[in-house]
Amino acid sequence: MPNQLPGDEKIRPEQGRQTEFTGSESFRFLCHEGLECFNRCCRDINIFLSPYDVLRLSRKLGLETGAFLKHHALRLQPEGGFPVVIIKMREDADLQCPFLTGQGCSVYNERPWSCRMAPVEIRGDNRYGFAFDSNHCRGLLETREWTVDEWMKNQGNEHYGELETGFKDIPNQLRFSGLSSLDSHIRESFFMACYDLDRFRRYVLESSFLQVFEVENPTAEKLGADDLALLQFGFHWLANGFDLRRSMEIRDEVFGK
Repeated sequence: MPNQLPGDEKIRPEQGRQTEFTGSESFRFLCHEGLECFNRCCRDINIFLSPYDVLRLSRKLGLETGAFLKHHALRLQPEGGFPVVIIKMREDADLQCPFLTGQGCSVYNERPWSCRMAPVEIRGDNRYGFAFDSNHCRGLLETREWTVDEWMKNQGNEHYGELETGFKDIPNQLRFSGLSSLDSHIRESFFMACYDLDRFRRYVLESSFLQVFEVENPTAEKLGADDLALLQFGFHWLANGFDLRRSMEIRDEVFGK
C-alpha cells in the first residue's frame, strides 16, 4: 500500500526491488540505529570488492593484500572471464560480515564501494534500482530524499571512478589465448596486479620487470611506496603493455616455476 505521511498530501509509492529511477530522479532512504533491520543487510549477501576496496581494507586492518585475501575474501571464477573477489562471510555467525559489530561496521570509513552504494544498485546506463524490498530494508520507508549523485557524494563514492581509471578497460584489451595453461597465467597476472598488490610490487621490483618493460625512472620510483600509483600502473600494464612470454619469465624469476 502507498504510504502517506501526516500533513503531507503527496502519495509516496512503496519502494523496493520493483523500483527503478534515473540519476536525476530522487529516491528515499535513510539508515540509522533506530531501524529494526539495522545491520541486517550485512548478512548472507555477496559483497563484491573492487581492487581499491581490497587495498583500503588491507591497509585499514594492517595486513598485506595477500593475507587479507586469504583470511577475509573469497575468489570467484566466472566461466571464461577474469576472477572477482567477495568478502568471506562468517560461517560460525549466521553468514555475518566479519567486520560487523553490535555497533555497526568496524571498517566503516574504509567500507567497500558496494556497501557505500547500498541499497542502490546499478542496472544499466543511467538506470538504478534497489537491492532490497522495504520489508527487508526499513530505511526505504524513511522520507529523506536523494539523487544518485547526492547519495554517492554523501557516502564518499564520487572519486572511485577516477581512482580505478583503466580497470574497466582490461577485459577489452587483455585477451585469452584459448590454451588453458596460458590462460591460467593470464588470470593469475590479472588477479595479482588488480587485487594482490603487495605480491605485484615484488613482481615488479624484485625482478627485471622495470628493464624488460622499459619503465622510466620517475615512474619506477613511485611504485615502491605509492600504493595507488602501483595499482593504476598495474591496470595500464595489463591493458596496454602485457606480454605473455615475458610476463611468464618474470614470474619464474621471482616466484619460481
